[in-house]
Amino acid sequence: MSNKKEVNVRINSFFNFQIGIIVSLLFTYLMFEMYATVPVIPSETASYTREEPSTEWNSIAFKVYKEPEPTKNLIKRAISIDPQKFKVIDDIDVVSTMEKEFINDPATTQPLTSAMLPDEPDNEPESFPFIRVEAVPVFPGCETLLSNEERASCFSEKIGKIIFRKFDTSIGEKYGLKGLQRIYTQFEVGKDGVVKNVQIRAPHPKLEKEARRIIKLLPKMTPGRQRGMPVSVNYQIPIVFKVQM
Repeated sequence: MSNKKEVNVRINSFFNFQIGIIVSLLFTYLMFEMYATVPVIPSETASYTREEPSTEWNSIAFKVYKEPEPTKNLIKRAISIDPQKFKVIDDIDVVSTMEKEFINDPATTQPLTSAMLPDEPDNEPESFPFIRVEAVPVFPGCETLLSNEERASCFSEKIGKIIFRKFDTSIGEKYGLKGLQRIYTQFEVGKDGVVKNVQIRAPHPKLEKEARRIIKLLPKMTPGRQRGMPVSVNYQIPIVFKVQM
């Protein structure tokens, strides 16, 4: 029994100690609240001011609104005409005067002829570039093609085949030329379809002579057309080959 009493005494003293700590903390908190809080007493002499936000007008011009004035109703007034002021005219007199006024006089001027018209200035060039003419010259064998693009491609292909087959490339080796050789050729397909005005530029006179010979082998063609009329057309083609040593 003595051991149980000692245990109860120890437990009671522990709880009493905790309760004492809690009570002392509450007392300390209440004392801080009472003495640390400063009451605010309103004063009769205190003045309160209210700051108004600053407003800048920036010299904005204001217009006073005015009510629109009512539109005045316009009154149409009929003009009164005295019927007694008109003169009655007989219908026969009116018809006779109309016949006199509307008589068609025979024309005294001569009819307009083409000789009287001023001559239009001819601003068309004498020769058109191959890529700008409306209808390119037609090489023999390309007549069945319908579009201008197809005929232009056929024209270049036919000339290229003639140059490839007929040009004598051994001239370069014969005259000691080496490497890649370029010959610039230009000719004109006239209004009659005949090749003329051949111009050649080559690195050697013998190559120039050979290129001129090949261009003269081209047959007569159907001439190119501009606005339905036959025109001369310029064509350029380079001849390029390599001399094999």
